[in-house]
Parts: sequence; structure tokens; C-alpha cells
Amino acid sequence: MKLIFDLIKKPTFISIVSILLFAFGLPLIIYQFFTYDPSSSLGIVIEVIILMFVLGLLVIDRFLVKKVNIIKLSILEVVLIVGYLMYYYFTNDNSFSI
Repeated sequence: MKLIFDLIKKPTFISIVSILLFAFGLPLIIYQFFTYDPSSSLGIVIEVIILMFVLGLLVIDRFLVKKVNIIKLSILEVVLIVGYLMYYYFTNDNSFSI
């Protein structure tokens, strides 16, 4: 229960995105598991791996919230994310197309 109250009282960008991805990803994985074609099982495995990565980010984020000031952590997260997006933009022909 303390973890849930901690998520509500001290949200960060990574925790909000992780919770949203987990909330949307888990029902999708369950739906695909019951309706999948046997030849497409690799897609479900990749989605489960991504979901475990997202949960790992959430655990790391919660650890950092306890050790670092919440304002500094939010600023650090924004700087890292914007830095990565700028790097991606300039290294891929000035576009965000995938």
C-alpha cells in the first residue's frame, strides 16, 4: 500500500508513462495471447519483454525518488528525454519519422 500512496504523492514523468504503458499493454498482451495465431508467438514475447523493461524503469524510478529530491529528478528526466529526442532528430535526417 505504501508503494501506491508513494506513486500518487510523488509522481514523476517516468512513473506516469510507465503506469500508462503497463495499463494499456497488459490487456493487449492478454487479448493477443487468447487470440493469436501460433506462428506469431514472437510478437507476444517481445511485448512481454518490453513490459518487463517498463516495470524495471518504474522500479529504478521509485528507487531514485527515495534517494534524490523529486524536483531535481523531474528536471533530470526532462533533460535526458529532450536530449535523446534531439539526438534522434539530428541523426535521422531532421525528422521524427520511423
